[in-house]
Amino acid sequence: MTTLPVDSPPIETPRGPRLPARRIAFAAMLVLAVAWAFAWGAHEHGSPVASVDLSGVEPDRRFTVDASTGVLDLASVAVQPGEVVEFTLAGSAGAPHSFVLTGATGAEMDTIVNAVGDTVIRLRVPQDGALSFICTVPGHEGLHGSLVVTPDESQ
Repeated sequence: MTTLPVDSPPIETPRGPRLPARRIAFAAMLVLAVAWAFAWGAHEHGSPVASVDLSGVEPDRRFTVDASTGVLDLASVAVQPGEVVEFTLAGSAGAPHSFVLTGATGAEMDTIVNAVGDTVIRLRVPQDGALSFICTVPGHEGLHGSLVVTPDESQ
């Protein structure tokens, strides 16, 4: 049996390069972040609605919707292509709202707060399609509604 002197360095067995656990975890998180961004943000859901200043445009029709219930009931509303409609959300004063309109190609939307604090949405209706409004403020999940654009058959 061979004995090594006390001052000799320890004998190391040859191994391949060893990655610390932190580097592996970082690489895994990076891969997941890229996959998430691709899955949720790197594709399109149709043409976005243009957010434009419609304050200088006189609405063709105005609607008052009771928003104090937390529900945006638009079932009785029919809109025509090309018209400008205005929705006043009565009872929404004091609560901030951030509406998103989806499902429309060629629609334009403007959101303001009127003198009494109610949210007012002014919309130039697209030529066809179904429109969906939703408030993106947390806790306002019930504040959504849909409109269907129906061409006027009398024209």
